[in-house]
Amino acid sequence: MAQGSERNEDNPSSGICTRNIRLVVEYDGAPFSGWQVQPGQRTVQGVLSTALSTVLRRPIGALHVAGRTDAGVHARGQVLNFSLEIPSDQELHLSRVAHSVSELLRGEVSVLYADEVAPMFHARTSAVCKQYSYRMVVRDRPLVLDKAHAHLLRSSINIDRMIAEAPSLVGTHDLSSFRASDCRALDPVREILESELVFEAPYLVYRVVGRGFLKQTVRAVVGTLIKLGKGSETEAGAQTLKSIIAARDRRVAGVTAPPQGLVLDWVHYPEPFTLPAPFCWQAAPCFHAA
Repeated sequence: MAQGSERNEDNPSSGICTRNIRLVVEYDGAPFSGWQVQPGQRTVQGVLSTALSTVLRRPIGALHVAGRTDAGVHARGQVLNFSLEIPSDQELHLSRVAHSVSELLRGEVSVLYADEVAPMFHARTSAVCKQYSYRMVVRDRPLVLDKAHAHLLRSSINIDRMIAEAPSLVGTHDLSSFRASDCRALDPVREILESELVFEAPYLVYRVVGRGFLKQTVRAVVGTLIKLGKGSETEAGAQTLKSIIAARDRRVAGVTAPPQGLVLDWVHYPEPFTLPAPFCWQAAPCFHAA
């Protein structure tokens, strides 16, 4: 039974019904040119659509995703949904589908959870909030094992200042200082629920929860925190994260941090679409670099 409502019987006379399928997926963004399908490029959406059609042995609808990730960005709990037309009397074993797709894409994409949801569910528009984390390593030698999953910072950076500045993002703000130049959002105002930096040497992890984000906002905020960590707190006219937010000018913020440190951790939905632990907000553990 679809979560939240009855199945959508599109064509009862033919015995065909349209089901709305939801997946929670994990992927390594390093081998992909981002989430969205692009001509001549290998993308998460592309390989996942192909794998699903192969396993289900039929075409599927477009994949609707909670948040499009750029090239090199990873996901621990990305959520998507798609429509599937099958005979109304056909049993659909979603756990088997999840297993088979994960086997096909072993090492790059894994389907962690699958269920059927009501027709009105949409992975992006139904979401309440989501969490991203950004992983940095503070040391003076090049990264080897972490180079595709973290950003290197030199040990001279002022970590205490970065930690102190991070909570300033909490609240409802115009985030024009942290939007990509090609961002198409009409309204730059977003509500940020949580924003913090946690240091567990040598890992420095930024965690942010928001009801929505502009394009490349999280990476721009991280780049700005790094800029503040490299600057002087005592010099005349010293910037703060609050002053940069208030400026509403991308030019006064830091450069966009590289993609490899960023992870989409989880997406939270209201009842009746709340995901089970550990994929929901209350149950999802804070990201720690272990």
